[in-house]
Amino acid sequence: MKRKVAIGVSKILVLVAVAFVSTASWILYHRPEIPEELKSGN
Repeated sequence: MKRKVAIGVSKILVLVAVAFVSTASWILYHRPEIPEELKSGN
């Protein structure tokens, strides 16, 4: 019983980790151009 629970929890953690990594890599690769008005800050 404990083994099945441990396997289930590990599968959920793997899915969460994959979701975070894929989201982070998409954010790193998708870098839109920043308008000049936002770059200056003033």
